[in-house]
Amino acid sequence: MILSRNATDDDFELTYQIKKTSLKPYIEKIWGWNEEVQLDFHIKDFKPEGTKILRDEYGNDIGLLSTSEDDTTLHINNILLRNTAQGNGIGTAVLSDLIEQAKSGNKRIELQVFKVNERAKKLYERLGFRVVGQTELHYQMAITDPR
Repeated sequence: MILSRNATDDDFELTYQIKKTSLKPYIEKIWGWNEEVQLDFHIKDFKPEGTKILRDEYGNDIGLLSTSEDDTTLHINNILLRNTAQGNGIGTAVLSDLIEQAKSGNKRIELQVFKVNERAKKLYERLGFRVVGQTELHYQMAITDPR
């Protein structure tokens, strides 16, 4: 079972460590990892509102989920898991819950993923997401028919 709690300002370091361990391999491939630059990005981007800390059944913090919503769309801004929590069905469970939430609200659900993160893209496709656009670095993916 995946538990969660709302993030607070006290989760700044935790969320940075989760981002660092889960995104560093992809950022290294694209730009190279620069600790100072990445920390500056996190200082500017960290907003506890709309962020949940994902926890396992033992109460360990294993990831984060950041979403936003408008009248028509549920946006997945970030779903990041510590390396030790990956490959255990946690991402699938969290995403499946979000897909059901979007369906029940008759909303589109969308996200974007680094093009170099083929593993995540395959997971999203398996769950019904399709590429609806792209940037130089990202695939923009969505489930457009919420039924």
